[in-house]
Order: sequence, then C-alpha cells, then structure tokens
Amino acid sequence: MSTAAVDAMAPHPAGPHWMVRLNRINRIASYLMLFAILGAHMRVQPSGYGLYAWGLLGLQFLVYPHVAYWRACRARDTRQAELHNLTIDSLLFGIWAAAFGFPVWITFTLFITTTINHALYRDPWAMTHSAAAIAVGVLLALAIGGLHFSPATDWPTTALCISGLTLYLVIVANVAYTRNHQLHRVRRQLQLDEQALQKQLDEINALQKQLSDQANRDALTGLYNRRYLDSTLERELARCQREGQPLSLMLIDIDHFKQINDTYGHQAGDEVLKQLADMLNAQARSADVVCRFGGEEFLLLLPNMPQAVAQERAEQWRRDFAANTIVFGEFRMQVTLSIGLASYPGHGTSPQALIRSADRALYRAKTEGRNRVVVAELSSPTSHPAT
Repeated sequence: MSTAAVDAMAPHPAGPHWMVRLNRINRIASYLMLFAILGAHMRVQPSGYGLYAWGLLGLQFLVYPHVAYWRACRARDTRQAELHNLTIDSLLFGIWAAAFGFPVWITFTLFITTTINHALYRDPWAMTHSAAAIAVGVLLALAIGGLHFSPATDWPTTALCISGLTLYLVIVANVAYTRNHQLHRVRRQLQLDEQALQKQLDEINALQKQLSDQANRDALTGLYNRRYLDSTLERELARCQREGQPLSLMLIDIDHFKQINDTYGHQAGDEVLKQLADMLNAQARSADVVCRFGGEEFLLLLPNMPQAVAQERAEQWRRDFAANTIVFGEFRMQVTLSIGLASYPGHGTSPQALIRSADRALYRAKTEGRNRVVVAELSSPTSHPAT
C-alpha cells in the first residue's frame, strides 16, 4: 500500500505530519554517520581541506537536519515540505559526491541512502526522482569546480561506509516496521469501527422492525391489526386484478363473546381470542394475512384462493374450533364461530366493497342462528351491523 493510502487512513493529530517526525530521527542519525565518513575521507586526503570545507561539512551534516525539520514543521503542508527536503538531500549529496571526485564507497553510500529514503517515504518510482536530483547536484559541482576523479578510499573510510550502510539499513527496517505497525493498527481500528457500526445498524434495524411490529400487530394476539390490513388489502387486491387471480376475504366473529366475558371474566375472553388467533395462524398459508379486525372479530385475507376453496377452509375452521375445549382455570368452554365470506371479483372489486360484502354475510350468519359459514350474495340489501 502506498504512503498516500496510509496517510488517508491514519489519524492526523495536531503538529507535523508523522513523516516529518519520523524522518527527523532518520536524518539526524544518517547525517551523523555521513559526517563521520566524509570527515574521515577528508582527513587523509594528501591535498587536505581547509576550514572552509570543514565548515561546509558541519553545516551540511550537523546543522542542516535541524533546519530541515524546522522548515517542515512551519510549513502549511508539512508532508509536502518534507518531500521537498528529501529532494534537497539528493541534490546536496550529488554535489558532495562530485566535489570529492566520486570515491566509490562514499558515492554509493550517498546514492543509496537518499534514493532509499525517497522510496521509503514516497514510492519506489520516487527513486528516479532522487537520482535526477543527484544528477543535477553533480552537474552543479562540475560546473563550479570542474571534473576530477578519485574513486579510491582508505580502509578506515571504507569500513565506516560499510558500517554506516549497515546502520542505515537497520534504521530503514525500523521505519518500515513502524509504518507497517501503524498500518496494521489503522486497519484494525477500521475493522473495529466497522464492526461497531454494523452492530449499531443491526440494533437500529431490529428496533425499526420492533417498532413496525408494534405499529402493525395486535398486542394481545400478535396478529396483524386494522392499520396493516388497510394497506395490505389494497395492494393484494391490485395484484390479483393485474394477474387475473381470485381473492377471498373471510370475516370471523366469536359467538356470544359478551356472554363469555360476563360469565367467566375478561381474562377468559382474552384466552378465547388468543386460542382462535393461534389456530388461524397455525393453519393459514404463508401468503395469507390474518388480522384482528376489532373486538372479537377476525379478518383473513386469502390471495389467489377461489371462493369454493375458501368456503371449505372456513367450514373446517368453524368445526375445529367448535370441537375444541378451551380450558381457563377451572372453566371448560365450548365456543363457536360465525363466518362471512366474500370473494373478488364476484362480491366486489374494491377493498371497501369486499369488506362490506363479508360483513353482510357475517350478519346473516349471526341472524340465522350463528355457528355457520355464509357466503355473500351477489346483490345484497343494505347492510346491518353484526351483533
């Protein structure tokens, strides 16, 4: 992964970019090493070097690292300023290599340290940028002092170059480890943040589902409520109309429910409601919608079910519930159902028309003696409220 990618993911605390802070240590240590190497080479040269050359050496390798750090820290873009510092490093190293006559070990040391720095803090292609800056430095030195070639170094200087390069590679390895460790830490933090965010999203989705269920379901029976039915019936009817499929609607009422409450208590009435809801839920298809329509009335929406099949199912449910003994404490109750049935398209083509037809059929079932299934008529008189 490139440095830019690490920078984008890593947190940016107040102060200079991490590259500036990290390269400060790298530059100071490397420049001290190079000061010792170049100083050792200058000391044994037959022609000798004056105070002016030694002063430049001290400024370059002892003072400049602190100036570069100071400059980067005060820049508006500290990272970009440090990249400029790396280019200046390469330029100056080219000048020193040419000024000394290109001693092999010193030139190699200067070249490898600055090009690796570019690759380390930018990307591998930046080594060509570093090499170009070195070349510019060499040309400047040749233009000022002319060309001379002295490739040899004495063994102490050579030993210092080898030792220095070894130390430099250890520093580079430490920098690489630090960057990889930081990248691993950032990735781990991103993973933890993503897991925490996913957990929050799951909690939000669960809460939304819970709120939706609370809004759409009856608290006592767990069945869908009238609010859910209003939107679902219209949607399912439109689908059946579009696909040319039948749709049946069943309105179920518990016979003598008020008498049950008055005789056994409202808790017994609640038990009757829950047992009827459980039976309807257990025997309904996955596409069916079972709703508590209000009070002791239940409504079943049966998509893609023709009237004859719906009538058979209604009769079966009526018989099963009547044969079931509902136990509540010491009481044993036998409860019957009255059911009104209407179907699309014969008994209506709108939600309101179908419900009215089923309600009229239910009213007939109750007035004709209860405990029966009545199918709506194609042409019914004005409806009366079911009792």
